[in-house]
Formats: sequence, structure tokens, C-alpha cells
Amino acid sequence: MHDVKGSLLESLTLADARRRRRLNRLLRKMARLDPVPPSGLSPRRRAMAAVLLLVLLLVGVWRLGLTGEDRAGFPDRPADAQARPIGNPPSQEVTSTAFDFLQTQPGSSEPVTYDPCAPIHLVVDPRTMVDKGMRMLEEAADEIRAATGLSLVVDGLTDTGASPGRTATSADGSTWTPVLVSWTDPDATPRLGGMTAGYAGSTAVERDGHRWYVTGVVMLDGPQIQQTLATDGWTAARSVLMHELGHLVGLGHVDARGQLMQPTRESGLDAWGDGDRAGLAAVGRGRCIDY
Repeated sequence: MHDVKGSLLESLTLADARRRRRLNRLLRKMARLDPVPPSGLSPRRRAMAAVLLLVLLLVGVWRLGLTGEDRAGFPDRPADAQARPIGNPPSQEVTSTAFDFLQTQPGSSEPVTYDPCAPIHLVVDPRTMVDKGMRMLEEAADEIRAATGLSLVVDGLTDTGASPGRTATSADGSTWTPVLVSWTDPDATPRLGGMTAGYAGSTAVERDGHRWYVTGVVMLDGPQIQQTLATDGWTAARSVLMHELGHLVGLGHVDARGQLMQPTRESGLDAWGDGDRAGLAAVGRGRCIDY
């Protein structure tokens, strides 16, 4: 299983521009330390510049693939939004710190979250869906609802798969794009190669210095989950979906035994651990969007 902090591959953010300026300053500093001969860059400078450029590109890919911020305008208030949180996250009785957030608010340890005053709508691309896969998704969504208080609503099927051009709002800008749950395979989605049974993440938007997740994608390797279903049973296969929905609502991987949000599935573990529950309760206590 694999996480992604914002899966819609949006454009580079202002932070990347700052990185480019920092790179230019470093290159100018290198020029003072190691003058360039008239014929061009010295071997040493070429090597250092190549390394710095590679670092910049890798950071840029991280920002593109993992942050997923969308600075477009906000649509109208959703018709099914309420004036106060729809559900109630569990009280913070668990003191475990065995969890991590995918993103935090600028200058804060507070997590980026979905709006708890509006349902999170999901549509399903069923191309490689396992038998009774909609029931499995609903059960996994129930686990998220109970652990966070967030309202996840599975609207039904779609024939539209994930694409790099998928945006946070509808074509006319009137609504947020629903979360896409795509049952796919490594042929169509190479990132699912090897032991990666799925990945997920959400796109964040910002207003007045505060960020919210507003949509996302969940990519599931249907053939691999089918194999898990056949060999380990229903709850083991469902735990893969729970893990990915955990990413969707804002949890990252945690290297701690007994937690469902570990990067690799722990044999026999098919329910939330104490750390999972503490993290999920935290992402359920986000701020409502003030439209």
C-alpha cells in the first residue's frame, strides 16, 4: 500500500519558485568559488549543478505528486452542507501518537482536513472491481465514518477513470469534483506494480491561510485485492480499502506495529489500531469551510 499527499498532480506551488531562486543563489555562489572557464562549465561545476538540478526536480515531483494544492476559486456552498459538523468524531480518549498526517496547516501541527460540515461524495470506476466490491467499499467507508465523524457518501458508478487533468471543481466551477475510487490494475496504472495494492490522496485548497481537502482519488489494484480476498478473506481485503480511505481523509504512513496505516499490511491485522483511531479522530475535528 502506498500513500500520496494529494493525488491530482496540480501545478507547481510558490514553494517551488522559492526553491528555484534558492538553486540560482547556490549556482551563483558556486560561480564565485569556482570560476567558469570561457569554454563553459568546469567538470566539477557541471557535476554539482546536475546534482542540484536533480534535487530540485525530485522536490518538484514531490510537490506535484504529493501536495496537490489547487488555488482556483471556491464554488458555491454545497447544497447538502450544514451549518455545523454532520457527525461527531470520537472523544480523544486514546493517547497514542502512532499516527502521522499527510499535510499540516501552514506553520502549525494541525492537520489539513475535509470540511466536516459537508458530505464527501465518492464515485466508483468499477473496471476491475472484485465481487461485491461496492459492499466492501461501503463497509470501509463505514469504518471511516465511525472513526472520524465525517460523512462519506458513495454516489454510484462512473465510466470516467483518473487522469492528470482532473481538477478540483466541475467544468463550470459550481461544485467540487467528487472523489474518484478507481478499481484498476498495474497495466493501466503502473504505479500499482509490485506489492502496491493501492494508493490514495486528496487535493487541498487554501483560503485566508487555512487549507482544506476538497476532492481526491483512491486507486485500487483489483487483481491484487482479489488475490488477498481469495487467500486471506473478506476482512483482510477490506482492510486494504480502509487503509487507502485513511490516506484519503488525511493520514500518512506510520512505522508502528499494530496500526493499519503501516506501509505494508501486517498479517492478521484488519482493524484500526489505537494510533489509527487517534489520528482519524483528529482529522475528523477540522474546521468547516466558510463559504
